[in-house]
Amino acid sequence: MKCPVCKDDLLNHVSLEENVPAYTCSQCHGIWISSGPYLDWLERNGKTLPDMPCMDVQIPEWDSQGFKLCADCGKILSRYRVLPNTKFVLDHCGHCNGVWFDRGEWETMIAHNLLGKINQFFTNEWQVQLREEETKAELDRVYAEKFGPGDYTRIKEVRNWLKDHPHKAMLLAFLHADNPYGL
Repeated sequence: MKCPVCKDDLLNHVSLEENVPAYTCSQCHGIWISSGPYLDWLERNGKTLPDMPCMDVQIPEWDSQGFKLCADCGKILSRYRVLPNTKFVLDHCGHCNGVWFDRGEWETMIAHNLLGKINQFFTNEWQVQLREEETKAELDRVYAEKFGPGDYTRIKEVRNWLKDHPHKAMLLAFLHADNPYGL
């Protein structure tokens, strides 16, 4: 097995935290996890994984450049984003489902309690959810900047009050009218 980053260095078998079977590169310190052993591990341990709170760790900014080849089958790896509003990505083989973790990424997975969710990152549903969360956060920032924090808090309260109000349409018409008392 060759390292997807260093290309020439052979990967060494290791057992990671929670006894996840993996391979590591002694030069770049990346980690390769093959799909089969990971799924076996997940089936044995997935229900008993500790539900720990997320630790406050810095998301790794270092990410190896250039394309990477799968350590198992040699196909080109695709990059998938993991957490919203970060540059944290994992490299995934769409052919055999192996995953490459650059230096520091495995530790980030542990810190964010994500060991049992690795395969979810590569789904359309996960990627769409990330984009939705990022869009919401950006719009929240834009509205707060435009309205000011006090007014933005207040308009959100009014919006929540109106949301399920039985006279919502009439209340909105009243607010929208230049002269709600005019004929």
